Amino acid sequence: MELEEQKSLYEQYENVKKSGLIPIPDVPDYIKNNLKYEFFEWQKEAFENFILNEKAREAKKINTPNHLMFNMATGTGKTLLMAALILYYYHEKGINKFIFFVNQNAIVGKTQSNFLEVNHNKYLFAENIEIDGIPIKIKEVEQFSNFSDDIQIKFTTIHKLHNSVYNEKENEVLLSDLMKKDIVLIADEAHHLNSSTSKGNDFEDLSFIGELKDGAKDEDVEKSWEKTVIYHLLDKEYKVENNQNVLLEFTATIPKEEAIQAKYKPLTIYKFDLPDFVRAGYTKEIGLIPSDGNKKQRILQALLFNWYRSQIALDYNIPNFKPVILFRSKLIDASKKDFEEFNQLIKNLKPEDFSFLNNLKVDESQSQSYQNKLIHITKINKYIHDKSISFIDIIAFLQREFDERNCLITNSKTNTTQKEKTDSETDRLLNSLEDPRNHIRAIFTVQRLTEGWDVLNLYDIVRLYEGRDEGHDKKSGKRISGSSTTSEVQLIGRGIRYYPFDYNNLQKNKRKFDNNTEHELHCLEEFNFHSDADERYIDELKRELRNKGLVNDKRIEKKFSFKKEFEQYVNGMMLFANEQIENPERKLTTLDDILNSSKAFVYEVKDSGLYSKLIQLHFEKNVDDEVLSVAETPEKHTLYKKFADFLEEKHIVFKALHILNLRTNSYFRFETLKEKQDVKSIDEFLQKIKEKEIQIVCDSRVTFESGLSNEEKLNCLVGFFEWLGAELETYDVPYKGSEFTLKPLIECFPEEKRNQSRMINMDNEDDKNKNLALEEKLQKLDWYANEGFWGTSEERALISYIENNLGNLNQNYSEIKLLRNEEIFKIYDFDHGQGFEPDFILFLKSKETAHFLQVFIEPKGEQLFEKDAWKNTFLNQIAEKYGVEKIVISEFEQYRLVALPFFNSNHIATKNQFEAKFQKLL
Repeated sequence: MELEEQKSLYEQYENVKKSGLIPIPDVPDYIKNNLKYEFFEWQKEAFENFILNEKAREAKKINTPNHLMFNMATGTGKTLLMAALILYYYHEKGINKFIFFVNQNAIVGKTQSNFLEVNHNKYLFAENIEIDGIPIKIKEVEQFSNFSDDIQIKFTTIHKLHNSVYNEKENEVLLSDLMKKDIVLIADEAHHLNSSTSKGNDFEDLSFIGELKDGAKDEDVEKSWEKTVIYHLLDKEYKVENNQNVLLEFTATIPKEEAIQAKYKPLTIYKFDLPDFVRAGYTKEIGLIPSDGNKKQRILQALLFNWYRSQIALDYNIPNFKPVILFRSKLIDASKKDFEEFNQLIKNLKPEDFSFLNNLKVDESQSQSYQNKLIHITKINKYIHDKSISFIDIIAFLQREFDERNCLITNSKTNTTQKEKTDSETDRLLNSLEDPRNHIRAIFTVQRLTEGWDVLNLYDIVRLYEGRDEGHDKKSGKRISGSSTTSEVQLIGRGIRYYPFDYNNLQKNKRKFDNNTEHELHCLEEFNFHSDADERYIDELKRELRNKGLVNDKRIEKKFSFKKEFEQYVNGMMLFANEQIENPERKLTTLDDILNSSKAFVYEVKDSGLYSKLIQLHFEKNVDDEVLSVAETPEKHTLYKKFADFLEEKHIVFKALHILNLRTNSYFRFETLKEKQDVKSIDEFLQKIKEKEIQIVCDSRVTFESGLSNEEKLNCLVGFFEWLGAELETYDVPYKGSEFTLKPLIECFPEEKRNQSRMINMDNEDDKNKNLALEEKLQKLDWYANEGFWGTSEERALISYIENNLGNLNQNYSEIKLLRNEEIFKIYDFDHGQGFEPDFILFLKSKETAHFLQVFIEPKGEQLFEKDAWKNTFLNQIAEKYGVEKIVISEFEQYRLVALPFFNSNHIATKNQFEAKFQKLL
């Protein structure tokens, strides 16, 4: 298969997956069962690419070292992926020796906690690691042992690794010893470790460097990369045949130097960098908050934001919410002074300190950043007024929360160097800020936290200094951001990690209010950078944020409020609405229901017959052909077994239950089974379910007695019990939609919702121009109800269709209004109570009968037909149940409810169905 030239490794594998030529590998159960957390989609995709690459290497019988790069943003869970890869190499390759190294001691300590401390809030493995029934331990070592089957990890830094290779000391890892072992090297923050590549240097003899001290120059530390890590450790100086060593690099940023980009193109197995992360909605939004007051006002402003967020979280019962502020100084001495001044400010706070808030006035000549600040302050002032809160209460909160013991400075008191240096206790606090037991609320720093720091609950950074250090490119004359701005953007990149919280069953770890920025909880999805009001600096910072893909200037805020004349028109009008209600006939599925139903658990042996045929994939010209093993589609059959067949090997059954019972919410813990199934023992429950059918799809050469391994039986049983537990906790049909009744329209479209702002993406220039042109036109048309418009091509086509039929409608109707429903008004399908917001409601008043018709209309792109088919079914049910001729409510018999099938301007059958129903209205 010929693939597009000049693609990076991850792009090639993405294309291979899309081609459908090979099955996409699953994450093995031994990995899923031994990690504390489930993979996010991007981690799963990264692991899929990795497995495909492993299969390709096996197919080609490659026996040279494996070197890969994972380009993943801070906050995407690189460390969890590292944990999975450690389990993979241990189980699949028999490698139990790992070296984890970075450029900073602080990152080493953080990762040690992630991998070793079971009680740490960020520990990544299951409490008890077990593979093939054997308990596995993870141990930190200085020297590797050949007499231990445990996973051994040496945690170090690049300069310590260099020293241990070049200076033979007792209890150090010696080069001669390392060259005898198969080792996986894991390099985090790897973009620091490539200076020789970026400068185009060849290998050098590094012995001249000598021992690298803590204060060694960065260039000397980085020089050891190519020789120490690549030549000596990974490649074993090219002296060893069948070298199984592995180097896995992880970085949030691959430097843009051409040499480094070229080097990592064939090595980058997955890319999900910060711009990807931001676009996917898994970060906070960035707000720039300038202050034309002094430094004290800047600090007070951030403190007020902090108090407000804390109150909102309290109002919405979000537990253990603890927003943190970071105060950044330019120099270490300045940071110490700022720390002392802050403590005095907190101790001596007075209500009049906040009087500057009263002087903030709307000024349209001010920048957008200033206007944004004003919006925030206005919200806070309104909250204070509505809740009758005094500044004495706010000050009491701030003095309690920001007491000196709750503030931390990233510079150890014992440090005598000119660089920031933290002690182990400070590092522990910095790396566990989200922990409810961590009391830190404010951090004072200079450069210490620009990298290697993972934090979710940082919400404000306050720049405590002024000025900028922007430069210009000598050749092009273009503006170049200074080092201070660059490091500030790095720090912002740390701060925008999303703090997950529950709300209305929405995805916990993703932004929820992009289209409802007026919602109070939106402040928990915003990160604010407070600075002085130097517009040149703000512009420089914005440009750097834009270059890094952290802000999208093409998003605008729009409102879709009612036109004034439509507000008058609907005053007193009623609207058909229904509700999601509990299904009175619902019932919890019983064990007898499951045992008596024909529904069976189906388990497919994934690996059966796979990788039995080699297919040559030509990735690029002048590059060795990559060979991937591809399934031949072997003949399969289904084994129809009963659970009783598995009871012949009861140890496997109990092993499966043990795996499930490691989870805190397992249905199969005895206490739960005793309560819910009224059994006196686990064996009694197993006997109850012994007749339940289990279907196993596998290679036709495999039988239950031979060919089906114990591992496959275990995986099958784990899946069976998961399925059974889920079935036992499921209602058959928990909800349904009620009949339609009439409600005041203004209750269905409350003022605060119809006037709320939505963030609109203007990436597509053609869409943008068409929407702006149509919006300008609709604002002048009295039959369109909203002030604003933004829509898809099908929504624009629907409006065009209505406009083209206005003449026909005017013959029969004295009033015609089209209302755009911007995700405000929801109706619920009769069968399952699923809710959706019809895009448009057409209001028609009949000339002949004076009936008020309310017509639900839903334009739909063809790509969504299958996914949203239930919506079309519901619309058709409304049409059949109600309609123009039927009185719904006798007291309001003039109101009639109509629904039309999906509208699509291109799909012939759908278009014809819509037109046939619409023509009946004419």
